[in-house]
Amino acid sequence: MPSDVRNVKLGACRISYNGQDLGFTKGGVEVEVTTQTKTVVVDQDGTSAVNEFITGRGIKVKAPLAETTIDNLAHIMPAAALTAGAGENPPRRLNVRAGTGTSLVDEAHQLVLHPAALPGSDTSEDLVIPHAATTGAVTFAYKAEEERIFKVEFIGFADPTTKLLFFIGNENAPAA
Repeated sequence: MPSDVRNVKLGACRISYNGQDLGFTKGGVEVEVTTQTKTVVVDQDGTSAVNEFITGRGIKVKAPLAETTIDNLAHIMPAAALTAGAGENPPRRLNVRAGTGTSLVDEAHQLVLHPAALPGSDTSEDLVIPHAATTGAVTFAYKAEEERIFKVEFIGFADPTTKLLFFIGNENAPAA
Protein backbone atom coordinates (compact mmCIF):
# COMPACT_ATOMS: atom_id res chain seq x y z
CA MET A 1 0.00 0.00 0.00
CA PRO A 2 1.46 3.39 -0.94
CA SER A 3 2.10 6.06 1.68
CA ASP A 4 -0.77 8.46 2.31
CA VAL A 5 -0.42 11.74 4.26
CA ARG A 6 -4.05 11.33 5.40
CA ASN A 7 -2.79 8.49 7.61
CA VAL A 8 -0.73 10.95 9.67
CA LYS A 9 -2.96 11.89 12.61
CA LEU A 10 -2.80 14.83 14.98
CA GLY A 11 -4.89 15.91 17.85
CA ALA A 12 -6.36 15.34 21.22
CA CYS A 13 -8.90 12.77 22.30
CA ARG A 14 -12.06 12.67 24.36
CA ILE A 15 -11.81 10.26 27.26
CA SER A 16 -14.73 8.44 28.82
CA TYR A 17 -14.80 5.93 31.64
CA ASN A 18 -17.76 3.69 32.39
CA GLY A 19 -19.79 5.77 29.94
CA GLN A 20 -19.01 9.12 31.59
CA ASP A 21 -17.12 11.78 29.65
CA LEU A 22 -14.23 12.90 31.86
CA GLY A 23 -14.05 16.28 30.11
CA PHE A 24 -11.11 18.33 28.98
CA THR A 25 -7.50 17.21 29.33
CA LYS A 26 -4.36 19.32 29.42
CA GLY A 27 -0.94 18.06 28.41
CA GLY A 28 -1.98 15.13 26.23
CA VAL A 29 -3.30 11.66 26.98
CA GLU A 30 -0.56 9.02 26.70
CA VAL A 31 -0.97 5.32 25.95
CA GLU A 32 1.75 2.79 26.72
CA VAL A 33 1.53 -0.83 25.58
CA THR A 34 4.19 -3.09 27.04
CA THR A 35 5.09 -6.63 26.06
CA GLN A 36 7.24 -8.98 28.12
CA THR A 37 9.01 -11.86 26.42
CA LYS A 38 11.18 -14.86 27.25
CA THR A 39 14.09 -15.55 24.94
CA VAL A 40 14.79 -19.24 24.36
CA VAL A 41 18.37 -20.45 24.02
CA VAL A 42 19.73 -23.98 23.76
CA ASP A 43 23.19 -25.32 24.52
CA GLN A 44 23.81 -26.32 20.92
CA ASP A 45 23.45 -22.71 19.69
CA GLY A 46 25.38 -21.03 22.50
CA THR A 47 23.88 -17.68 23.41
CA SER A 48 22.04 -17.25 20.11
CA ALA A 49 18.29 -17.02 20.44
CA VAL A 50 16.33 -19.86 18.82
CA ASN A 51 12.89 -18.48 19.68
CA GLU A 52 11.12 -15.90 21.80
CA PHE A 53 7.72 -16.13 23.48
CA ILE A 54 5.35 -13.45 24.69
CA THR A 55 4.87 -13.95 28.42
CA GLY A 56 2.66 -10.96 29.10
CA ARG A 57 1.27 -7.74 27.75
CA GLY A 58 -0.07 -4.65 29.47
CA ILE A 59 -1.60 -1.29 28.67
CA LYS A 60 -1.58 1.96 30.65
CA VAL A 61 -3.23 5.27 29.89
CA LYS A 62 -1.99 8.47 31.54
CA ALA A 63 -4.65 11.16 31.47
CA PRO A 64 -4.22 14.71 32.78
CA LEU A 65 -7.84 15.63 33.55
CA ALA A 66 -8.45 19.38 33.43
CA GLU A 67 -12.04 19.26 34.73
CA THR A 68 -11.16 18.72 38.37
CA THR A 69 -14.65 18.22 39.69
CA ILE A 70 -15.72 16.24 42.71
CA ASP A 71 -17.84 14.12 40.33
CA ASN A 72 -14.85 13.20 38.16
CA LEU A 73 -12.77 12.35 41.21
CA ALA A 74 -15.56 10.18 42.60
CA HIS A 75 -15.90 8.43 39.25
CA ILE A 76 -12.24 7.41 39.02
CA MET A 77 -11.46 6.75 42.69
CA PRO A 78 -11.83 3.19 44.00
CA ALA A 79 -13.20 2.91 47.55
CA ALA A 80 -14.76 6.37 47.38
CA ALA A 81 -18.33 7.44 48.01
CA LEU A 82 -19.97 10.72 47.13
CA THR A 83 -22.52 11.88 49.70
CA ALA A 84 -25.03 14.70 49.52
CA GLY A 85 -27.31 16.41 51.98
CA ALA A 86 -30.95 17.28 51.40
CA GLY A 87 -32.45 20.22 49.57
CA GLU A 88 -32.20 21.88 46.18
CA ASN A 89 -28.46 22.61 46.31
CA PRO A 90 -27.29 20.10 48.92
CA PRO A 91 -23.80 20.11 50.39
CA ARG A 92 -21.70 17.31 48.90
CA ARG A 93 -18.66 15.45 50.12
CA LEU A 94 -16.36 12.81 48.68
CA ASN A 95 -15.29 10.23 51.26
CA VAL A 96 -12.19 8.30 50.23
CA ARG A 97 -11.46 5.16 52.24
CA ALA A 98 -8.04 3.51 52.49
CA GLY A 99 -9.31 0.81 50.12
CA THR A 100 -7.15 -1.97 51.51
CA GLY A 101 -8.13 -5.23 49.83
CA THR A 102 -10.12 -3.58 47.03
CA SER A 103 -9.92 -5.64 43.84
CA LEU A 104 -9.16 -3.41 40.87
CA VAL A 105 -10.59 -6.05 38.53
CA ASP A 106 -13.89 -5.69 40.38
CA GLU A 107 -13.61 -1.90 39.95
CA ALA A 108 -12.76 -2.11 36.22
CA HIS A 109 -14.93 -0.44 33.59
CA GLN A 110 -14.66 0.38 29.90
CA LEU A 111 -12.22 3.19 29.03
CA VAL A 112 -12.60 4.83 25.61
CA LEU A 113 -10.21 7.25 23.92
CA HIS A 114 -12.01 8.89 20.99
CA PRO A 115 -10.12 11.24 18.62
CA ALA A 116 -11.59 14.72 19.16
CA ALA A 117 -11.43 15.52 15.43
CA LEU A 118 -13.93 12.75 14.62
CA PRO A 119 -17.68 13.00 15.13
CA GLY A 120 -18.98 10.92 18.03
CA SER A 121 -20.63 8.50 15.61
CA ASP A 122 -17.29 7.64 13.94
CA THR A 123 -15.66 5.06 16.21
CA SER A 124 -13.24 3.82 13.54
CA GLU A 125 -10.21 5.07 15.50
CA ASP A 126 -11.40 4.62 19.07
CA LEU A 127 -9.01 2.91 21.48
CA VAL A 128 -11.10 0.84 23.88
CA ILE A 129 -9.94 -0.95 27.01
CA PRO A 130 -12.94 -3.05 28.07
CA HIS A 131 -11.59 -3.62 31.60
CA ALA A 132 -9.66 -0.60 32.91
CA ALA A 133 -9.22 0.71 36.42
CA THR A 134 -7.22 3.29 38.26
CA THR A 135 -5.53 2.67 41.58
CA GLY A 136 -6.79 6.03 42.75
CA ALA A 137 -3.28 7.44 42.81
CA VAL A 138 -3.94 11.00 41.67
CA THR A 139 -1.58 13.95 41.72
CA PHE A 140 -2.59 17.58 41.44
CA ALA A 141 -1.27 20.93 42.57
CA TYR A 142 -2.72 24.26 43.58
CA LYS A 143 -0.67 26.88 41.71
CA ALA A 144 -1.48 30.52 41.08
CA GLU A 145 -0.46 30.52 37.41
CA GLU A 146 -1.55 27.04 36.32
CA GLU A 147 -4.65 24.95 35.92
CA ARG A 148 -5.29 22.33 38.58
CA ILE A 149 -4.97 18.98 36.78
CA PHE A 150 -5.87 15.49 38.04
CA LYS A 151 -3.04 13.31 36.71
CA VAL A 152 -4.56 9.82 36.56
CA GLU A 153 -3.19 6.49 35.33
CA PHE A 154 -5.52 3.77 34.11
CA ILE A 155 -4.37 0.16 33.79
CA GLY A 156 -6.00 -2.42 31.57
CA PHE A 157 -6.87 -5.98 32.51
CA ALA A 158 -7.34 -8.82 30.04
CA ASP A 159 -10.81 -10.31 29.83
CA PRO A 160 -10.66 -13.54 31.87
CA THR A 161 -12.39 -15.53 29.13
CA THR A 162 -11.34 -14.02 25.79
CA LYS A 163 -8.00 -12.58 26.99
CA LEU A 164 -8.83 -9.37 25.07
CA LEU A 165 -6.76 -6.53 26.52
CA PHE A 166 -7.79 -3.66 24.23
CA PHE A 167 -8.93 -2.94 20.70
CA ILE A 168 -8.81 -0.09 18.23
CA GLY A 169 -11.73 0.56 15.92
CA ASN A 170 -15.44 -0.04 15.83
CA GLU A 171 -16.79 -2.05 18.74
CA ASN A 172 -19.40 -3.65 16.46
CA ALA A 173 -16.85 -5.10 14.02
CA PRO A 174 -16.40 -8.88 14.38
CA ALA A 175 -13.89 -9.97 17.00
CA ALA A 176 -11.18 -12.37 15.92
